[in-house]
Formats: sequence, structure tokens, C-alpha cells
Amino acid sequence: MPTQDFPLGFSRTEALQVWWGVAVMTFAFALAYVGGALGLTGYFRPGGVTLVLLIFTGSFVAVLTAFFLHELAHKAVAQRYGVVAEYRHSLGGLLMGLITGAIGLMLAIPGAVVISGPVTPRQQVRISAAGPATNLAFAALFIILSLVLGTAPGRFKEPLPIFIGAITFINVLLAGFNLLPVPRIIFHRKVAGRFSVDVELPASDGFLILSSSRATWVASVVVLFTLGIGGRLLGVF
Repeated sequence: MPTQDFPLGFSRTEALQVWWGVAVMTFAFALAYVGGALGLTGYFRPGGVTLVLLIFTGSFVAVLTAFFLHELAHKAVAQRYGVVAEYRHSLGGLLMGLITGAIGLMLAIPGAVVISGPVTPRQQVRISAAGPATNLAFAALFIILSLVLGTAPGRFKEPLPIFIGAITFINVLLAGFNLLPVPRIIFHRKVAGRFSVDVELPASDGFLILSSSRATWVASVVVLFTLGIGGRLLGVF
């Protein structure tokens, strides 16, 4: 099968949707990190605004690694196999992220890289696993960085621990969410009893990986739990 060399190309529509996703998810993850909208109110005190700005900055950098580079990894691997790959956002999924972030949780389906072209099961596993693998790699990197710099434990105490903690937390969270084996879901709903609305949610990375390689999925989940539990016990986030 032919391959497509770098650099990666982005259409104007794709680039716009990616940056909308980055903006929305930055806000949603920052809310989730501080415990939701009610948790955010606790920062309306001397020095609190600085901490909030730091958390949002950390969330932005984290979303760049956890979301943007996650999708870029899918796109890059898919294009290496000669198929067309473009990111498309989900407005309903982004809204879900804002709502759940506001209550201190995080559940979002910001979008997905849509692939058009034939791929083998092995190629599908590599394409699907590229995103979560990127998240796990960044989580491991920042846990190690936290230990080397001696910033753990330090949740909400100093600028650097907050910054490192936010990046690690979001990468672990997004990897875990993407590894859930959720199949493709289609909703058919009537609005006001008259208007028909169809909502289609793509299959998760975890479902696509598990469908082709159970060993790869199990290995990814083991690494996820190791980093998640380890990062928490060490006080990185």
C-alpha cells in the first residue's frame, strides 16, 4: 500500500475545528481540575486569580498534548498508510465536556479523525493506538519530570506542581476515556415532536483496538492504570 510522506496537510475547515476543540476543552478540563464551577469560586481570594490563570495555562498546554497531538498521531499514522484522514469535531461532544467539567467531572467526545480508505486490521490497531499511546507517553514524561524536579506532592501549592499536575492529569484522563471500548452509536430523536435529529458518535479508540488486538488493548490499560495510580500516589496530580 502506498504511503504519504510528511509534512501533514490541514484543510481550513479541519484547522478551524481543531482550534475550536482546543479552546473548549481547555476551559472544560480546567473546570474539572479545580472541582467544577463551585470549586472555581474558592479561588476568588488574594492570589487566587493567579492560580486560576496558571491552571488554565496548564490546561491549555495539556490539551495541546492530550488532545491536539493525540489527534495528530491518528492522522499521521493513517496518512502513512496512504488513506485520507481529517479531524472533525462533535458539537454535542464538546457541549458534554463543558457541562461535565462544570460539575467537576469530565466526559467529552470532542471529535475524531475520520479515515477514508482501506486498512488492514494491523494498520487499524496502529492508527487507533497512536492517540492513547501519545497521551500515555506524555503522562509518563511529566510524572518523571515531577520526580526529577521534586515537585510532588504539590497539588494546588506552588505554580510548577500545578502546571505539571494539570498536564499529567489531563493526559491520563483522556487516555483512559479513549481506551473505553465504546462502539459506534447512532441516536434518532424528535425535537418538539416534529424535527428529526440524528446524532452519530464514532467508535472509541479502545473499541477499535480491542476489536483487532486484545493484547494491545490489555497492555495499554495496564500502562494506564500504572501511570494513573502511580501519579496519584506520588502526588503529581
